[in-house]
Amino acid sequence: MIMQNMNNSITVLLLLFLSQISLSLSAEPDMIAVTAEQWAIPRHGERLLKMPEVKKIMNLWHKNPQQMIEISYPGGEDGELWLTELKDWLIALGVSSANIKSIAGSGSKDIIKLTVVATGGITE
Repeated sequence: MIMQNMNNSITVLLLLFLSQISLSLSAEPDMIAVTAEQWAIPRHGERLLKMPEVKKIMNLWHKNPQQMIEISYPGGEDGELWLTELKDWLIALGVSSANIKSIAGSGSKDIIKLTVVATGGITE
């Protein structure tokens, strides 16, 4: 009787553990979109950190500075310039260039998307 209760308890704990792993692996990363209009404001470090989108991405990244920041940017010359400026600002704010990944094609010519992705495939 005691062994059966112990086996049932172990089974329940194992199922709970596996369900937590499944939830953490299937969680979608937080994607933050910055529009060209939002980015068009005059920029300096203090003002940039007050932008809710930049503030959120930096807060997410600071939870684990080993995480990657993926930047999906619009194609073309304007998209490349925007990407370069944003990367420069992230580096100035303390993100290592090794922790920034650029991906062409944000899906819109006036939106850049930022996502914090933990190394090892687990997302934050």
